[in-house]
Amino acid sequence: MSSSQVAIVTGAAMGYQSGGPSIGGANALRLAKDGFVVVVVDEGEMGARTVELIREQGGEATFMRADVATTTGVKQIVEQTQQRYGRLDCLVNGVSRYSPGMAKSVAEIDEAEWDKTMLVNLGSYFKMCKYCIPLMLKSEQATIINISSIGAFNALPDFAVYSVSKAAINALTHSLAVDFAPRIRANAICPGFVRIANSENGRTPAELTIWYADIAKQYPMQRVCEVEEIANVVSFLASPESSFINGQSLVVDGGKLVSDRHEF
Repeated sequence: MSSSQVAIVTGAAMGYQSGGPSIGGANALRLAKDGFVVVVVDEGEMGARTVELIREQGGEATFMRADVATTTGVKQIVEQTQQRYGRLDCLVNGVSRYSPGMAKSVAEIDEAEWDKTMLVNLGSYFKMCKYCIPLMLKSEQATIINISSIGAFNALPDFAVYSVSKAAINALTHSLAVDFAPRIRANAICPGFVRIANSENGRTPAELTIWYADIAKQYPMQRVCEVEEIANVVSFLASPESSFINGQSLVVDGGKLVSDRHEF
């Protein structure tokens, strides 16, 4: 049994092709830096790279390869965590599905595409919470942090299922906060665009510079968010410094949601 606090981070692989930046990877690295023993969970082999980086920085981590959209996969994670560490103090849900088939309106999207996206984006969060909470209740103060999106509050054209799934994550967070406080606090983080390796899609460095500059124009901060800036918020919500923050959906978007970029 570990005397250190233990965190499970899902979707925690580094960029699937390059090992580059990912939100889940940054979250795992930061919690390890904060002193958590981190269970890195992902379907992708780059989860092992996340563990390597944590160990290089002197932290302790284990990679568990599993599909968190399945009950079998989730139960396996929880059972192995309990057997190995005997406790769970923090759960960070960060799995998210993207596919070309999601880029449809409600009238146009294939039903199977809708169901698969909701199963991953919402169902995995539900299953992880359902099976982790009994172990987390043994901790004096535990935290659940759900990675959502500003897509919960606004909608991209022809991308309906994404916004619906993210809004549902926020609603799930509210229910968790009400049902399990004061033993467990639950909060969501809603990023805007974040620079991650998996979004680069083979663009050249010159193309990326132009692409990021165009995106930055939409944000009052005039730049794109880095993964470490999301991980900083995860660190705060996982710490006693946020001890009275519960049931919130924290927007981390550099002011985009409150900005009207219309030019008169």
